[in-house]
Amino acid sequence: MIATLVRSLGDLSALECVAHRYVAGDDPEDIDAAVNDLRALRTELRRRTKVIRGLPRDLCPENKVTPELAGKKALGLHPVVIGVDECQVWFEHPEHGAELNDICTDLVKRGPAVGISIFLATQRPDAKSLPTGISANVATRYCLKVMGQTENDMVLGTSRYKNGTRATTFAWADKGIGYLVGEGADAQIVRTVYLDAPNAERIALRARALREAAGTLSGHAIGEAEDRAPAVSLIEDLQVVYATAERADRPGVWSEDLCALLTELRPELYASWTPDVLAAALKPLGIDTGQLNMPDAQGNRFNRRGVRREQLAAAVAAHGERKGIDQ
Repeated sequence: MIATLVRSLGDLSALECVAHRYVAGDDPEDIDAAVNDLRALRTELRRRTKVIRGLPRDLCPENKVTPELAGKKALGLHPVVIGVDECQVWFEHPEHGAELNDICTDLVKRGPAVGISIFLATQRPDAKSLPTGISANVATRYCLKVMGQTENDMVLGTSRYKNGTRATTFAWADKGIGYLVGEGADAQIVRTVYLDAPNAERIALRARALREAAGTLSGHAIGEAEDRAPAVSLIEDLQVVYATAERADRPGVWSEDLCALLTELRPELYASWTPDVLAAALKPLGIDTGQLNMPDAQGNRFNRRGVRREQLAAAVAAHGERKGIDQ
C-alpha cells in the first residue's frame, strides 16, 4: 500500500509508520516530492491498465482488479491508496497545480478499476481547492458541516442542496456527523468514528505489526531511501523546446507544436497534454496562450493559440528570480 500525505498538520501523522511514501508539509521540496510521486503513480496506472488488458477473459471478465487478482503478487495489482489532507495546497500551487490537477483527475477516473484509490480532503471546498474535473468524477463523497449552498454542492454534487441534501443544517455540536453520497441509492446521514491521536497511533502500530508479519511493508515505512527523480520544471522544459520551434519571422509558437515537442522531450510526463492542459499549466506562470496568426510550414496562414516569445522571456526571467530566492 502506498500513502502519499501532504500538509497533514498532524492529523494523518499516525500513518507514517505504514506509508510507502510520506510527505507532511508544503515547502518547495515537499511539493516536488509529491509531484514526483504522482508522476510515478500515473506511470503505474498505465502499467496496470496494460496488465489487465492482457489477462485472459476467464481471469479478468470485467477488465478490473478483483481481490483474487490483487492477491497474485506476480501481477503487481495490490491496492494503492493516496491520502491527501488540505488538497488545496496541491491544486492552488502556482507552478505545479495544473499538473497535479491533471494527474489526480486521471487517477480519480481510471484508478479504481486498477486498484488505485485517492482520498482528497479540504476544509475549503471551492472550484480552486477542489477542481470540477475531479469533483465531478468522485464516486464517494462525504460532507461535514459547511456554511453555504456552493460548498455543499461542490462536495456532494450539483443540485444536492436544491434537492434537500443540506450539510448546512448540521450544528457545530454535530462533530463527526455528515452526509455520505455514493454508498446506496440515497444520501445518508452518518457519524464517523472519533479517534484521537493516541488511539490513531495504536491502530496504525497494530496495522504495522500485521504488515510486518505479512512482509508487505516497504519504502518510507522501513527506512528505505526514497528514490525520487528530481522535480521537472515546465518553464525550463518549455524554454528548451521553444528554441527548437521558434522562427524569426513568427511572433511565437503554436500550442499544439509545443505539446508535440514537450511529449518528445518527456513522453512519460507530457504524452497526455493538449493545448488546453498546456494553457492551464502556463497561466500561473504569467503566460496566456492567445491567438497567433502565422503561416505553417507550407506557407498557409492559420489562427491558433500559442505562446509569444516576449511572454516566454518574461516568464523565464521571473522564474529565475524566484529560483534565486528559493535557493
